[in-house]
Amino acid sequence: MMLQDEDVQTLTRFGLTSLQARVYLSLIRTGSSTVRKIAEKTNIARQEAQRVTTELQNIGLVEKLLANPTEFEPLPIDEAVTFLLERKEKAFLDLKENGVVLLRRFANKQIESVNEEKTTQFVITSEKEAIIRKSKIVVDRTKDSWDIISGLWKNISYASSLFKEQNIHAQKRNVRIRIVAEKLPEQQAVDKIYKHAINYPNFEIRFIPSSIPALFGIYDRKELLVYTSSEKLIGDSPMLWTNSLTLIAAAQSYFNELWNEAVSPFV
Repeated sequence: MMLQDEDVQTLTRFGLTSLQARVYLSLIRTGSSTVRKIAEKTNIARQEAQRVTTELQNIGLVEKLLANPTEFEPLPIDEAVTFLLERKEKAFLDLKENGVVLLRRFANKQIESVNEEKTTQFVITSEKEAIIRKSKIVVDRTKDSWDIISGLWKNISYASSLFKEQNIHAQKRNVRIRIVAEKLPEQQAVDKIYKHAINYPNFEIRFIPSSIPALFGIYDRKELLVYTSSEKLIGDSPMLWTNSLTLIAAAQSYFNELWNEAVSPFV
């Protein structure tokens, strides 16, 4: 019987290597076997089969039988899964405990302050999950204001859903939220998209009738997130983060210009 790739992948997620998973599953399907037979069934070199079988024996998933020639017998699959899950859970708990110790160790460490020129940074992030995570972190630490330009109307609905939790928390912190966006199609209702924020007194959204060639957010006038394509959803193109006061001032000037030209949907 052929090994299923998904079965191998499942066992690798439990912590086995791909070869260990293949050898173990081969033994489950054939029963106790010699190293020679294991090598034939898994299509790997005999020396490799010997090494991997020994590794599985050390883990506890394979037992060595006293026979001539020597054979190896697998732990039943249900017992193996339980064992691997327990091992994974223990590793997680150990890692969590180490993380707590690490946080305590650095809790009282103070980063030496240096002048603004030395602390100016530019960071490019290109992986979607990392972009969204970084964006939420920046939004979460905002204390006073968000000023956002959205050049793609689809991002209005997408961002509203994506940052809903952050938006609600910001309301509790009395953060002023202003959004300038491309005009929505008629079927898109602002009060539905932003129903969690529309009645918040510090929330305001305005629209420009033409498209806007930009997608960025300014947070407390201290941090700037620039999504490098105004034609894609957030996370689908690289993102620049910077605390450069020069760039933030330029972005703020552009935002203010659009804000003064934009129209409220409720006028």
